[in-house]
Amino acid sequence: FCSPSIVSMFSCAWCGSAGEAPHDAEHLEVSPPAQLGRKLNFNGADELLETAKGSSPHEVNETKAGFADEDTQASPKKVVLVPSGEGDDHEGRPSRAVDPTASARPRMDSVISMMPGEAYTRVASAGNQAVIEMHGDMYCIRTMHVSYKTEDGVQMKREKTGYKVKVFVPFTATDVVIHFSVVGGSYVYKVDRTRKHFPWVKENGKYVLDTFEYSEGVPQRLLFSLRGTSLRSWVSDIDERDSTQNLLEMSSGDLSSLRTMYVSWIDDKGEPRQFSGSGYNVKCHLDESATNIEVTFSAVGGRNVFKVDRRNPKLPFIKDANGRQPRERFAWSELPSTVIFELRGPPYAAYVASIYEMDSGDQGSSPLAGEERPVWSDAPDLFGVELDAQPGIGGIVDLKTPLSEYALPSEVVLFEPSQNEIFHSSSSSRQIFLNTKLTDSEIEHLKEFKRVLVEKKVCSDEDVLPRYIAIAALRIVQTSKGNWNKAVDIVKACAKERVQRLPLAEVDVLEDMQSGFIYWHGRDKSCRPLLVIRLERIGAMAKDKERAVKAVLFSLEFCLRYLFVPGRVENWVVIVDLENVFSVISPLSVGGLVGVAAAIGTALEKVYCGRMIWVKIVNMPSSMLARAINGVIPSEKKDKVSFPSDVKSAIAPLFEPHQLEQRYGGTAPDCPPSETYPFRFFPRCRGGEHEVPENIAIPPAQPATQSQPLAYNFVRTESGDKAEWRDSQDYSLHELTNLQFHEGTLWDTSSERAKQVWMEAAKKSSLAPTAAEELSKLCGETVEPCRGIRRFLELANPEAQPGRIDRVKTDANWEEAE
Repeated sequence: FCSPSIVSMFSCAWCGSAGEAPHDAEHLEVSPPAQLGRKLNFNGADELLETAKGSSPHEVNETKAGFADEDTQASPKKVVLVPSGEGDDHEGRPSRAVDPTASARPRMDSVISMMPGEAYTRVASAGNQAVIEMHGDMYCIRTMHVSYKTEDGVQMKREKTGYKVKVFVPFTATDVVIHFSVVGGSYVYKVDRTRKHFPWVKENGKYVLDTFEYSEGVPQRLLFSLRGTSLRSWVSDIDERDSTQNLLEMSSGDLSSLRTMYVSWIDDKGEPRQFSGSGYNVKCHLDESATNIEVTFSAVGGRNVFKVDRRNPKLPFIKDANGRQPRERFAWSELPSTVIFELRGPPYAAYVASIYEMDSGDQGSSPLAGEERPVWSDAPDLFGVELDAQPGIGGIVDLKTPLSEYALPSEVVLFEPSQNEIFHSSSSSRQIFLNTKLTDSEIEHLKEFKRVLVEKKVCSDEDVLPRYIAIAALRIVQTSKGNWNKAVDIVKACAKERVQRLPLAEVDVLEDMQSGFIYWHGRDKSCRPLLVIRLERIGAMAKDKERAVKAVLFSLEFCLRYLFVPGRVENWVVIVDLENVFSVISPLSVGGLVGVAAAIGTALEKVYCGRMIWVKIVNMPSSMLARAINGVIPSEKKDKVSFPSDVKSAIAPLFEPHQLEQRYGGTAPDCPPSETYPFRFFPRCRGGEHEVPENIAIPPAQPATQSQPLAYNFVRTESGDKAEWRDSQDYSLHELTNLQFHEGTLWDTSSERAKQVWMEAAKKSSLAPTAAEELSKLCGETVEPCRGIRRFLELANPEAQPGRIDRVKTDANWEEAE
């Protein structure tokens, strides 16, 4: 009997109706952690640990590099090793027995358990922000809470949730306070990190919140390592560095063997340097001037650490063509700010289970040497800035899977929406919000909305909205229908449900993307992408709310970042397929599925409000269920939700046949679960050829990288007395568009200062003819519309054009091109 409510939560979410918010970790009821025992369920662990406490296993060898204490004020050439010892947290945690034969998940977070350094003295830096990182194990998801005062005395709060997250804080910030909580669990309490078993610290018989305070500002790089389960998490290590130091760390995922990390590099004088350290956990701080860094490992009393295939969950050893095992080596020309290796296995079969890497630079970094980030994949640190500066779209990083060759064809980037596509034909509600003129009443509502946000202390400026909600502001106003308390709640949800979870790496959701539960497939005749939800494929996500929400966030952020074009295509359409739904909704799974549906519904209703045109719920198990679901859908949403009994006749007319799967009335093959990602798109979604002047082909076989620019193929065609260069097929242009292109601008004319924020960017945007005419009137100068590919290339990504625009053959160089 709960099934109607579950499905209605999904359907209402796409339309923008309400759902209960997920449990807020900041308001959890705190239960004291149970007293932990002092012995491991692992034979021989205590003997190994006693050995680790001595100095002999921790051999430190260094050539031409001064060994120093963990004092961040040492010379720029310093190398620091902090051997494990009494701070190693593997002792005394019976709740997590060690299994030396267990396989690690690919890209699993590393485990750090080192003693914190000595008191840190802040050092001036050319940068203006300190980086605070939280790195946790995979037992639970945690939230890092950071509060501080700005230079102007304004109190700020930042929160980030995930396995590994980071927050940027200005160097001028004071009274910085950091603490942690567990999603669905307890706060993180204080332990004694100077003692062997990390016992809980109590005051007057009560557990104490583990709080880290920096009254005069934080270190330039600060890394907290957390371990444990939902009700028993603790901070196992704090690493403090200045901005000129990079961290190399070897951590142990088990106690099967002691291991040695070997590091070689070239210093700033061109001299070769070497370093080695043994133990369960070893740290090395290298100056950022170090180059040609190479890292290898061996097991004490065993053999070298050889390469495994970390793409395979079983982590098998790799053999070359001669049947030999290559040694695991990691090399960088320049070292990222943080690299942590997790090692596992016995002396004769030790291996690197995972590599965690984070760079504080704008370009991000790659876990393995030699990899390059594609030009269309955003850098992780775009989302490591202050909350108000977070982009309003995107958040997908480390995207390694090439997009469809028709993900963003020219017919989409040059689509000119009709008035019925800008405003809903029946309700007159706006559907296209960006890169277009707003009505006078909309401007007045925006002005009032900003006043309320300042009054509620959500932001401090009545003219300029924070970037993370700027482009969604009018959608929020329209969804709240004048209820300003609801509008403020939506803004807060955007920060909590979206920003806190970003960025999302493809590898973290790849398994769920290939389950076929949620996927994009083709576009309708108005170029709007189609989202398909197959509830029977929800699998393990039915019991894991956070996992399901991340899969949905990844899918929708993918659409905003790669499939939409501001001012032209800003909406999606949805099919919810309930075929075999009762195979996943059993009496035992109803509770978990309701929680998942509620969490997804809350995120979608608030974070992505105003994006859905229609949702069709198909393959309903019974008409009774349809009536029950229809009864709980709000009346204002019913024009967008339907339950067609004849699926094909209801959906097929809205699409070109090749854009739709056969099961829904199209001619495209039905997608098995493993083939739904990468998402499928096709040319000519509007029918016919829709040839575009000066169209340029981007070969899909070899995606561009930063070092290998795009190669364009041209075909010369004659039209009257003029020759044009065009391609024979309309390939995707996503490799030419950056995040700013897809983000767009909201034309807020409520004040002169508000206009200054977006006006210059709007002039350089790819505008439809009507929008260009309206902008020309607003700014008092002629703004050219974008109706051809040549103009699009000049506007889409100006920063990428100098090296590529020469490949676009203009009138002046046609003869040379020929």
